[in-house]
Amino acid sequence: MTRSELAIGIVSFAFGLPMFLFSVFGGAIVDRMAKRNLLISTQAFQAFIAFCIATLIATEKIEFWHLVAAAVCGGFIFVVNGPARQAIIPELVNKEQLLNAIALNSSGMNLTRVAGPALAGALLSIIGIGGAYYVVAGFYAAAVAALCMISPSGTPEKRFTLREVAHGVRGGAFVQAILADLAEGFRYIRQSPLILSLLAMALIPLTFGLPYMMLLPVFADEVFHVGELGFGILMAVGGVGALAASLSIASLGDFKRKGLLLILLALVFGLALALFSMCNSFVLSLAILAIVGAGGAGYMAINTTLLQSNVPMRLMGRVMSVYMLTFALMPMGALPVGALAEAIGTPVAVGAGGVLIVLFTLAVAMARPSLRRLE
Repeated sequence: MTRSELAIGIVSFAFGLPMFLFSVFGGAIVDRMAKRNLLISTQAFQAFIAFCIATLIATEKIEFWHLVAAAVCGGFIFVVNGPARQAIIPELVNKEQLLNAIALNSSGMNLTRVAGPALAGALLSIIGIGGAYYVVAGFYAAAVAALCMISPSGTPEKRFTLREVAHGVRGGAFVQAILADLAEGFRYIRQSPLILSLLAMALIPLTFGLPYMMLLPVFADEVFHVGELGFGILMAVGGVGALAASLSIASLGDFKRKGLLLILLALVFGLALALFSMCNSFVLSLAILAIVGAGGAGYMAINTTLLQSNVPMRLMGRVMSVYMLTFALMPMGALPVGALAEAIGTPVAVGAGGVLIVLFTLAVAMARPSLRRLE
């Protein structure tokens, strides 16, 4: 619509800003309410947003500000959806199965990165962009149906219902409880060097590394000159690498050297990203991008597992909401990265992010030797 890298960054920033500002409140809410019901409600809202965008496209009334507004709404939804999605996993499996479950969950998400571009390419030629968005809305509706089948084996503390909150019943007590829970969660994180280290390890790679995905259209168009088909291939190859890494980690079971593996995968992610930014060959870039996807997905799976293995269940939503701040900074990071890409070139901006990840990981590994020994 705009041919602007900065415009991509603006839409991404609009999605990340509500998450950055309100994610911690979402975590406190998740710890006070039934996680499955929160997920069902938020996924239903996502379906509605996708349906609205699809209708605007189909009627040729779509404008840039519509996408920004949809991104803001999606960001507010993810304030609750993100922490709930992460915090519900330990309620479904025991601690010994946690790495396997998180890796399988990551595999499912990465599978969509492989199948999604191929499916989208076919749908765009058959039913157009508006039709593709209607399919997106349908998939969100399918997610709601799947969530209705989940019956968590854990017994999460449930003090407020969606009906009570929606109608203002016990509203004062709800607000007071949320504020008290927030204070408790921050005290726990501040007094736990291990959790602080893991949250820091999530911050830099996700903020300065993953925005590369939002700039892949620029690589496809201006660096490799391969158009929409090439963009789909780039996305799919990164997803293949991520899927392979997720399945490999899932096969490890209760692996005992998780801390060391976390450091190594972060280094692989940063180095591969820097190499990809310098590559001018489309074929060679596909191989490097598969390594980028593998390093990033494996790193995120291990990091999430270590966090959830070392946090009490009653605090899980609050800690994971702080962890989700890193996911907010990822799309927000696309704004300065997009502006930098427009000023000095996309490859240089992406490569700088990869180098920063490597330097940060080495610094943390030397400063926190206990992190390398985590099991």
